[in-house]
Amino acid sequence: MHDTYVAKPLARRQIDQAFPVVQTIAPDLDVERWRDFAAAVLAVPELETGGHSPSGKNRTRSRGIMTVQNARGYIHGLFSYAVENHLRHGRVLAVENFIVLDLFDLAGAADALLGAMDRIADDLGCAAIHTNLPDDYSSLPEYCNWLLNSFREAGHAVETLRLCKLMIDMAPVALDVANDH
Repeated sequence: MHDTYVAKPLARRQIDQAFPVVQTIAPDLDVERWRDFAAAVLAVPELETGGHSPSGKNRTRSRGIMTVQNARGYIHGLFSYAVENHLRHGRVLAVENFIVLDLFDLAGAADALLGAMDRIADDLGCAAIHTNLPDDYSSLPEYCNWLLNSFREAGHAVETLRLCKLMIDMAPVALDVANDH
């Protein structure tokens, strides 16, 4: 039986519930680092950007964590996002930590998350969506190929190669998103 998926922002009470999903792309991540990251991202205030809420405004956060959940509230995937300025594209939605997990309907869960990315980018007036997929996916060729095809079918294209050089030990770090703008 296939579930119907709904994309919803991660609620504070769901931070621990999302941890096993996040561990699939970061098995060495400890729960405290995840809690600190999620709490800092969720602490960003909402922006009023015009739209269809009861106040006549659509409230969308400039940073957040979007989940995909089934009807029972189980998290089957997520991504984190932030609005950034890009040299070529101007205002962009930068997406990280894209994860989809489901035994029976990966496509349904992925479609719900990809649709949420489009809605968030539109709500925030972004000219493009930039998605960085975790390198761990490259060790799972079937999953990686399927996921890249899902992105391509949704209109995404490979545009850059991202490299990372760690400059500090991966010890837990306090995140300060309030001063990150």
